[in-house]
Amino acid sequence: MASLRFATAEEVGRWDELVELAPGGGEIWQSREYAEIKRHQRYTARYIVGDGFPATLVLEKKIPLLGRFWYVPAGPDVSVDALGTPMSASEYVDRGAALAEFARGEGVFLLKVEPRLLASDEAFATLRAAGYVPTAHVLPNVSTIILDISGDEDAIMAAFSSSTRTKIRKADKEGFDVRRVEATEENCRIMFDLLTGTAEEKFELRPYEYFRDFWQGFQAAGRGQLVLGYDGDAPVAGMFATALGQTSGYKDGASAKAKLPTGAMYRMQLEIIRWGKEQGATRHDLIGTPPSDRLDDKSHRLYGVGQYKLRLSKNVTDYVGTLDLPLSAAKVKIWNTVGDRIARRFTLATRGDVFY
Repeated sequence: MASLRFATAEEVGRWDELVELAPGGGEIWQSREYAEIKRHQRYTARYIVGDGFPATLVLEKKIPLLGRFWYVPAGPDVSVDALGTPMSASEYVDRGAALAEFARGEGVFLLKVEPRLLASDEAFATLRAAGYVPTAHVLPNVSTIILDISGDEDAIMAAFSSSTRTKIRKADKEGFDVRRVEATEENCRIMFDLLTGTAEEKFELRPYEYFRDFWQGFQAAGRGQLVLGYDGDAPVAGMFATALGQTSGYKDGASAKAKLPTGAMYRMQLEIIRWGKEQGATRHDLIGTPPSDRLDDKSHRLYGVGQYKLRLSKNVTDYVGTLDLPLSAAKVKIWNTVGDRIARRFTLATRGDVFY
């Protein structure tokens, strides 16, 4: 079993480089920039390393009377090759045991993890036998589409549906103006206003300050890019892309309620793919679809955005999602019975934000 420790100040200073050493190039949610953003939810970042163990960002909260709660966003890393192929659930159990042992020594009562393991009945059975409990998802890409962008632009476009390619060309022909812009206060406000209009009652948004700090922090670090689309002088669409290691991502997207130029959002997607390739990405994560067995379920909250993404690829990957590993049965029982509910309500009432 790997021997774990907290990273030194020098290691924290080059944290993203350590994350990128994972076989698959690492996850953006494990970056130092993401750790800084999660301070909005009053998390404390704990950086963990060990021989034979991937650099792992842990987000910690201290819960009165119960102790420490640890959340590992999109981790620990489970990739085994440059393509990001995940290890099996049984292989992960050994890796998870090392983290659990270290966590117990730090007074942690509940460990919440999100290893990118492929979902299957066998995987869930293995994880449950090891004490893991599937729970509500935190990150949006428990099911997602990952595009291969290792080839040139012609190869990337060839993988899209013919109608999507036609729409992209039409957007260019009609003069739809796509701009990579700085994440200034003005541009962040434009993007957030577009998001607010898109969200309506479909999903809740975090406060503006969270998004602004996310966009500005990632862009300043060279890990993100804000893109706005204009119809004439009016901003009608926006996207924010991320990149770390081998993977770029479609983090946020929004459009005005008014009719967009034909193909506008697909032309926007192509632009952030181009940016991702410039950062060295060979994969592009569309970050969130309905699960593969619910793609046609109109009641699913991601149905609409899922239909958009399916025109880029129909290959949906399902992961096991968020898992709880109780380290103190008595304390976790209290947490699950009343603590979690109180924490969620208190956070929403006092800060207008979510607990996780």
